[in-house]
Amino acid sequence: MSEPIIRVRNVSKTFQMGGGFGQKESFEALRGISFDLHAGKTLALVGESGCGKSTVARLITKVHDVTSGEITFKGNNIDQIQSGQALREYRSNVQMVFQDPFGSLNPAHTIAHHLARPIKIHNDVAGDAQLLHRQQELLDMVELNADCLKKFPHQLSGGQRQRINLARALGVGAEMILADEPTSMLDVSIRLGVLNLMQRMKSEMGIGFLYITHDLATAHYIAEETAVMYRGQIVEWGNTRDILTNPQHPYTKLLISAVPDPDLPFSDVIRESSQYSQDAESTRLLSGRLQPDVNQVSENHFVRDWESAA
Repeated sequence: MSEPIIRVRNVSKTFQMGGGFGQKESFEALRGISFDLHAGKTLALVGESGCGKSTVARLITKVHDVTSGEITFKGNNIDQIQSGQALREYRSNVQMVFQDPFGSLNPAHTIAHHLARPIKIHNDVAGDAQLLHRQQELLDMVELNADCLKKFPHQLSGGQRQRINLARALGVGAEMILADEPTSMLDVSIRLGVLNLMQRMKSEMGIGFLYITHDLATAHYIAEETAVMYRGQIVEWGNTRDILTNPQHPYTKLLISAVPDPDLPFSDVIRESSQYSQDAESTRLLSGRLQPDVNQVSENHFVRDWESAA
């Protein structure tokens, strides 16, 4: 496999809360996070709300600085990116696509404006004709018609708006896209179209994705590798199929068991719900502890040793 575009190594993030007349408190959002992102591949970062998935993306895009550890882009520590020009170049290569396709676009401007602005900021275009050609080219890449340029965001569906957000990322020459729950606010019927577009962007354009989600089904569909996260710690990671078919960590098993089984009668679910809740709570308490030791299950399947939890 080629060298990773982005490498996250033993990254921790602590936020300071309070202040003023109150006492300051520390909150450890991330604890020793490590993974690689490759061109033309997808890593799914899976976990429940509040586990730290979006914080990872904010560190990679330099919204926040790391507390310890390092993040490198093509071998260079991103902490060394300080000047405005260097930061613009980095952010043109590493783009975010957010969960809300409605809030990501300004309702007062047309789609033409939304595509033109990043192109003008990050790329040199010689005149309006070249700009229009580039806009039409981007729409074609995300499988939308050129007449979308004249429309406002409210005139598009949620799926179309999310395609526009992907087009904006392509417009600035993104090599890596951090997609934070990009399909969770879309109708089930149109999620597959957006996921297929992302698959095509990987295979045809060589773009890498960090796919942040709580949805194991979409992670299985789009990601070659998966990292399961809980309480700021990645507890199991490796080949997606291996993790979903042979989960080792108690929290991974809990996450998979939370997916409804259409073949299980509801009466059985009610009968088991009390014990399930007790087991789930004990699993969360165990999984939330720091687990420094790692075991290798197979060639590309690793799990933290929960029995050695501190």
